Amino acid sequence: MPRDAVLFDQTFGSAVEGYLRLRQEGKNLPPSWIKRSKASRKRREKAFAAALKKNSLDALPLLRDWEIAYRKECFYHGIRVLFDLQREGTSRL
Repeated sequence: MPRDAVLFDQTFGSAVEGYLRLRQEGKNLPPSWIKRSKASRKRREKAFAAALKKNSLDALPLLRDWEIAYRKECFYHGIRVLFDLQREGTSRL
């Protein structure tokens, strides 16, 4: 069962707001969140690519779904970078 992206929805996809909210609550963003969000996006790509190759109108909902997954991945990645900058002053991501 997929988890709801509550933090993403509450902050309207803003990595800065997500970072501030997590920091205020004393929480962290584990690297596994980024891995899961990337895996979630990659799972969608096969069906999306097939619909694009067919020039099918079915590609539009798949495209929107993929885009949301991509935005979530970028959102979590951005939060992780902000935590790295806070802790170490630099980020390898």
